[in-house]
Amino acid sequence: MFVIVVVLLLAGGNAASVHRQVKQMTENHIDSVRKPPTKSFITLSRRPPAVIPHEPGAALELTCEAVAAPAPSIHWFKNDAPVYEYDKGSNEIIEANPTSLARISSTLLVARTDAPAKYSCLAVSGQHTAHANTIVYSTDGSVDNSERAKLVPLAPKIVVSYKVYVDTIGSNIVLPCEVKGHPRPAVTWRDNNGTIVKKSARMQVLRSGALRLRNVAWSDLGAWRCGASNAFGGAGAETFLYPARPNDTDG
Repeated sequence: MFVIVVVLLLAGGNAASVHRQVKQMTENHIDSVRKPPTKSFITLSRRPPAVIPHEPGAALELTCEAVAAPAPSIHWFKNDAPVYEYDKGSNEIIEANPTSLARISSTLLVARTDAPAKYSCLAVSGQHTAHANTIVYSTDGSVDNSERAKLVPLAPKIVVSYKVYVDTIGSNIVLPCEVKGHPRPAVTWRDNNGTIVKKSARMQVLRSGALRLRNVAWSDLGAWRCGASNAFGGAGAETFLYPARPNDTDG
């Protein structure tokens, strides 16, 4: 069964499609669910084009997706310098469990163009990395570096989330939901039954928008939804959570 989930991860199925297929196959028989393999790996399942023209004033999104064990993170660079897109004031350090496996999606919003500029996405999982480069150039050669350009109203966009996350039953996990928007969007989560997540001893929505979930159970199987909203709109993303049965051996 676990091999089937890995295939679905690599095939790029969304949370809803993975949920339907896994539910049909397991029918809640927990004995068929095995722990993730301990062997680590990483691969980019989606990368942006090698060259992209950017029309000034138009929205430009660069998206990278990676599948890895342990669960990966994605970092962006512009001309080899780190791009800091998210809330640096949250003081949250999120480390992947060594038993985890996930497909992560990360989107970089390019508001203005220095022509040309090299953007790189770097996926990291333990000691393994994978990367892709994109050259972005302005179609008219203009550059807007004004402070006003950085603060224009922006509807929420979820820029980092897991599409699928696998870990052993009993694990404590964190599901990211990093959001870009101005003014700052409010973030809420709904569990696999569609119920709004409220702070408890087991669940907590962090300042970054991520969901911390303790002691993952088989009953948590399913699609968990992150939602973000501000005065200019809303956005949502789903993470299919797959709790795997821990075994004494890797077989």
